[in-house]
Amino acid sequence: MISRRTFGQRSLSQAGLVAMASMAATGVSLADDASRIRWEVFSGTGSSDSPSADQPSDPLEIAMRNPYGIEVTPNWIYFSTVDDHSIWQLSRKQGTIRRFAGTGKQGYSGDGGPALSATFNAPHEIRADSRGNLFVADTRNHCIRRIDAKTGVVITLAGNGKPGYGGDNIIATQARFNQPHSIVLDPTGCIVADTLNHRVRRIDLRSGLVRNLAGTGRGALPTSHRTANLQPVFGPRSLAIGPKSIWLVLREGNSIWRIDRVTGKIVHFAGTGEKGFRGDGGDPLEAEFRGPKGIALDSQQRVLIADTENHAIRRIDQRKNLVELLQTPYRLKRPHGVAVIPAGSAVDVTQDTYLVSDSENHQVLSGV
Repeated sequence: MISRRTFGQRSLSQAGLVAMASMAATGVSLADDASRIRWEVFSGTGSSDSPSADQPSDPLEIAMRNPYGIEVTPNWIYFSTVDDHSIWQLSRKQGTIRRFAGTGKQGYSGDGGPALSATFNAPHEIRADSRGNLFVADTRNHCIRRIDAKTGVVITLAGNGKPGYGGDNIIATQARFNQPHSIVLDPTGCIVADTLNHRVRRIDLRSGLVRNLAGTGRGALPTSHRTANLQPVFGPRSLAIGPKSIWLVLREGNSIWRIDRVTGKIVHFAGTGEKGFRGDGGDPLEAEFRGPKGIALDSQQRVLIADTENHAIRRIDQRKNLVELLQTPYRLKRPHGVAVIPAGSAVDVTQDTYLVSDSENHQVLSGV
């Protein structure tokens, strides 16, 4: 099982200490619980060298070339590495990591065969269903692929490898996508952030049909409390799903929205839409973000945001209606993915553990 001892201790970087001192000097305050989060390196050496780990290895000894997506399951944690065109699997019991899919080479091949022989092109996100099947946003192949939990065989679930938009209510393999960056799963569907088409779409896993959930194809901010599939969405970049809502990060729109799963209405949650870095300690709707690219929910339904182009992780407490800055002792460089190992998911996990893809530093960080 995972413990912090499994992954060793990493001293605070000098840059990180300087950053924290600078925050104190300028009067930037952190919420008490946010300031008590302990951060360390979870995986990656910080090198952008090509990794070689087809056999289980120490995650701190593996080069992770631009990690993005993170998916946590009861037994495994998965990472996608964009520059290595691969999916990695970390055993929560053994604490070792290995390449799970991809060869390390860019391409679009291998459907019908083992995932380790398949090629991908900048996979940005991975999600697992209740049976352990893995879904991959194969971003620059403009498709969604699926890896079978029992056989390890990969197939293309949606898209045909060519960018575009050919409409909805058609068979998923005949549909076209344009750089899908993020996916989430509901009990019978795969929801896709079809980024350059400025749409959120849903693949029905029973019928195989694709339909539009949000967006009109126009890159603009929606009007809050209107029907989502009649409103534009501006650069949908990351998705999360909760009991009542589908959460949506608009990277070009510098804001966070949610789609009510019952009414289908889209609701403005955070960000003014203007680029900036202010609003911590205040109302989320008055805060400013700069190119956010990641979102996750913790066990208290607080919303984690990778505020990528501000090089920061921020958290929105829905009960308190305020934004917090989660400053790490590391100098982040364009963090993209965020995820949560929920409290109670293992004997030694007594509180939520946050995972952050510190993408351009080629590492994943953990915070408890």
